[in-house]
Amino acid sequence: MARTPLEKVTVLDCSTLLPGPYCTMMLGELGARVLKVERVGSGDPMRTVLPGCFDYLNGNKRLLTLDLKHKEGQDLFLRLAEKADVVVEGFRPCVAARLGIDFDKVKRVNNSIIYCSISGYGQTGPYAHLPGHDINYQGLTGLFSISGDPKSGPEFPYGFQVADLSGSMFALTSILGALIGRSDPPSPIFLDVSCTESLAMWMMPRFLEYVAQGRPPKAEFMGRAAYGIFQTRDGKYLTLGVVEDHFWKNLCGVLGFDDLSADPSLLGWTSRNRQRRRILPRLNKAIKEKDLDFWLAEFAKANIPAAPVTNLDNWMDNPHLKFRGFVPEGKSDKEADNGLKRYPVEALIKKRKKIHDKPMLGRDTALILSELGLSSKELLKLKKGKVI
Repeated sequence: MARTPLEKVTVLDCSTLLPGPYCTMMLGELGARVLKVERVGSGDPMRTVLPGCFDYLNGNKRLLTLDLKHKEGQDLFLRLAEKADVVVEGFRPCVAARLGIDFDKVKRVNNSIIYCSISGYGQTGPYAHLPGHDINYQGLTGLFSISGDPKSGPEFPYGFQVADLSGSMFALTSILGALIGRSDPPSPIFLDVSCTESLAMWMMPRFLEYVAQGRPPKAEFMGRAAYGIFQTRDGKYLTLGVVEDHFWKNLCGVLGFDDLSADPSLLGWTSRNRQRRRILPRLNKAIKEKDLDFWLAEFAKANIPAAPVTNLDNWMDNPHLKFRGFVPEGKSDKEADNGLKRYPVEALIKKRKKIHDKPMLGRDTALILSELGLSSKELLKLKKGKVI
């Protein structure tokens, strides 16, 4: 039995920025051998946009450079693809074809390849060929229309790339599904992963709730009572997630809201949200009368869903994440990426021998291509020609 789930899997990754590299980072942590192909000279744009993030995403991969606009670079890519199980690319539709490394070309040299294309809008449709970034996909899927202040119009509250990462996760699960479901004999599979559709899938439960409630206006649909962020006396913040009635009863007991607890009109999640103007002023006032640590202790004793709001400044000091081993001890900002988890389920990765060296551009090019049978003389010629 393999020490890790994907130990015998080789992934050829020519994606850049976040969606593809995040997916292949996790494949690497699950044991796959990931070969990351970058542009000669400049590499993945993430190297200059967010260097620390690049190191985190790509520290467990083998790195090589190829000029995919050069015929010899394309030939080398196809030779690598011939021995790979999975190809991951993140180009806009038709770009891979122009470079000569698209699914049709790859499957001619490898009839069992799993070829995963991750793009903003997918390979087809009226938006397919448009440029895009995370904010565009969030807007298109309707996320902004239900975000922020319930009384306002569309807002952009999300501080991370939720659409890109949803695309990463659906790419990951699709690749894993394709690996598990391989036919015998295996046949080539093309996976068209759209970040927009991936986020739309995550939006589905909220959309169905919206339809079930008769398509109410945002203020009514997204207004919340005992579910949100509340400031404490010491200027800190906590979150409350009071959805079920038994949590509501517990909360009222701690705060001394006997009248609200006894009111049958406040039973039920939707009923409380509709009466939020009655509940929120009292709740905000009560929580602001004591410090954060007091409330966390009281709410824990009373079995109420509450947690502190962590700032990025103290993110690596989070006691729960530290206890779980999710964040490393004693790292400076310059080395924060080193030691952070790349996959959160320990049982699948604990026997994995990690690379996690500094991912210098083209670090492993000579080694990888020599494994293909290229001589030192051939490598020198390719380097002089700026193919590698």
